[in-house]
Amino acid sequence: MHKNLRIFNFFKNSLEDAFFGVEDILSNEEHEQHNNLLLDIKDLNKNLIERYIQVNNFERHISRDRDIYLQKCVIYLIEIIQKGIAIERLNELQKKKSSLPYKLENLKSLIINENNLTSIKNFDLTIGGYRYNDFVYQLTPMINGSNSSYWISQTISSLAKSKKLDFQIRLDPFIEVHYKEYFPIGYKMTIYGKPLDWERLRTLREDEHGRWMNDDLSNNNITDFVWRPNEKEVHFTCEELPKSNEIEYRGSRYFHAIFDKKTGEVIHCDGAIRMYNQDEIEYRMKYHVRNPEVIKIGKRIKVFQLDDIIDQETFVLLITNYMVWNHDVLRYFN
Repeated sequence: MHKNLRIFNFFKNSLEDAFFGVEDILSNEEHEQHNNLLLDIKDLNKNLIERYIQVNNFERHISRDRDIYLQKCVIYLIEIIQKGIAIERLNELQKKKSSLPYKLENLKSLIINENNLTSIKNFDLTIGGYRYNDFVYQLTPMINGSNSSYWISQTISSLAKSKKLDFQIRLDPFIEVHYKEYFPIGYKMTIYGKPLDWERLRTLREDEHGRWMNDDLSNNNITDFVWRPNEKEVHFTCEELPKSNEIEYRGSRYFHAIFDKKTGEVIHCDGAIRMYNQDEIEYRMKYHVRNPEVIKIGKRIKVFQLDDIIDQETFVLLITNYMVWNHDVLRYFN
């Protein structure tokens, strides 16, 4: 459905999310996409819209002071565009070679590794995004929220500048903006965390694990974590699973780190997206992230990787910003 929309590619390559942008275009007759939006609305199936609004109980968001049907069309279009972009992004991220944005002319000389990651040292970070020559790029979102990578990206950039850490990052496949036109939306959110009892982790002899079940139906159901010790290290793994009916456009958020028992420092961490098909997600739900049965199922796409030594506070910043909106993770590290 999204591929038939005239305005789809505009939002796919735009810094502005459809949640804000569709209304803006609709109210601005001078906007280059205004007529395309009106034509898309005209082509929509009224029965599908009414059913979508009813099933999702969106009537409560409809104002009686404005055109009711037009509001329903806007809500429906936003959903189609957001999910469509998420689907196409996941498809692009799974490509091994010649994937976007690296095959764009401006990035053809950029060195990338086997995981399609590139060093943050290749970019000018002063503009807010990742500038390479005259164009600016962004960290790929981990989930279908277009701003889901905003906070972890800000954290990575800040740490790269202040601590000279060499992060390996995965760029958003669809964002390439000339630096003179790069005006990203800023977000504010309170993200903080205090270290766990790190001394206890240094003496850990067996797995310590947990699972959080989220009762809020608007969020994800399950987040698993495990601290797995060996003689010299403790491996931390945390995975936030999508609902089974979301897997077409949303993967899991997966975070891994290695804690050095002797020094008390973190010597490696990485964040990834893990994608499942229907059989795989049903199988995955039967097990915990600590179980060997889940190791090889799904497809893992790395978003960032850091092999520099960092302190505990920096690790907490990374995990809580990577898992933004996951209140269970935030509470755990508080």
